[in-house]
Amino acid sequence: MSSAAPSARAFERLVDELAREVGGRAAVSWAHATALAKHAAEHGLIESVDGTLGPDSTRRALETLAGSHPALAPLADPQVVALWDRPISRRGWQAAAQFWEKTPVADDGHRVDGYRLGDAYQALSADARKNRALCQTPKWVADLLLELSVVPAVDEVGADEIRMADPSCGTGHILLAAFHRIRVHQPRGRAPRAPASQERSLERALRAVHGIELDSYAAAVARYRLLATTAAILGGPITRVPAHWPVQVAAADALLDTEEPLLRPGTYHAVVGNPPYITPRDGKLRDAVRRAYPEVCSGKYSLALPFSVLMTRLAKPAGRVTQLTANSFMKREFGRRFITEYLPRLDLEWVIDTSGCYIPGHGTPTVILSWRHQRPQGRTVTTVRGNRGEPRVPENPARGLVWRAIEEAVHERLAYDRLLRGLQAHNHTSEIA
Repeated sequence: MSSAAPSARAFERLVDELAREVGGRAAVSWAHATALAKHAAEHGLIESVDGTLGPDSTRRALETLAGSHPALAPLADPQVVALWDRPISRRGWQAAAQFWEKTPVADDGHRVDGYRLGDAYQALSADARKNRALCQTPKWVADLLLELSVVPAVDEVGADEIRMADPSCGTGHILLAAFHRIRVHQPRGRAPRAPASQERSLERALRAVHGIELDSYAAAVARYRLLATTAAILGGPITRVPAHWPVQVAAADALLDTEEPLLRPGTYHAVVGNPPYITPRDGKLRDAVRRAYPEVCSGKYSLALPFSVLMTRLAKPAGRVTQLTANSFMKREFGRRFITEYLPRLDLEWVIDTSGCYIPGHGTPTVILSWRHQRPQGRTVTTVRGNRGEPRVPENPARGLVWRAIEEAVHERLAYDRLLRGLQAHNHTSEIA
């Protein structure tokens, strides 16, 4: 099996071929569900599906997955998975199956996390990209966002108590990275303690991560990925994961849904995400969001700003919020109120210019903002300012010159801050003694 990722045009050709038979939405559904079934079978996450390979084998695999854990029940729902209402011919199914024979669905040939599955849905669905602004966050970007949010939060409150949320989680890239961080967490600067049992560490990590996603199929993929990873660590099919272990990913409109339990204000120690930057084109939606977030919605606003408010509302007092977002609010009139009135009320800690980085799928210049849900505690904001962009597209974006310089600057500052806190704690202890 080749390890080379197919081109964007290759995904488009597959969807175009299937769409001639079943229409665009069902074409994406058949293309991705075939990969999902292959991923589950290759990793032993479902029992072998009896019968010959064909369209029915993909449907049987989805039915098996839907019955393997309550969180996966939506995979049997025609409102979520369009293929249930649009049968496909054996020839059409073979086109999808042959595509995935040439395209690996397992990360690095071994990992079960499903990063490639998540990226594949973005590549296959033009509707998700254009109308729902689905844009996956690469793992190496997610790791830095977590360093500024989840990692210090879990150090403060502990792995048993931590609760984090991504209110625009897509297919779960950030959730999976946070899941792993929390699962293996050991406190920094403290005496090591006996590690939690494997089962306990897995259950607490599942309870800790929460996602909300507008796209119901993307949300189902995120749930699958969390369960697939958990099952693989337990060493069995998904049915090995106890049914009472929660997988807390909701399909909801995070900005406007006032009934969704995962969107209860003041719930999370850390809120982190890469929410949409688009300007709403639908007039009714634009007005509804403006009414819900009047403190930042001015002119032709970007959705990034109401998401900033939402993320702050979701955080507990002093909770940490970290957002990768478009930097357009810094340069356009719609951002004036956010900069002059909203941000000054928060304890802004980091402003990191990522506009010169090459981040696949992110054509818009970006910035990382990180703050705490409290009044400003000092007069200093740490900034990483851009000097120049990448001289060329890096072969490995995670090792790009600009991104490596940002990582080094952030890690150096975090290490300095930890040292300073340690010295202050030591001096305080000495004074008491």
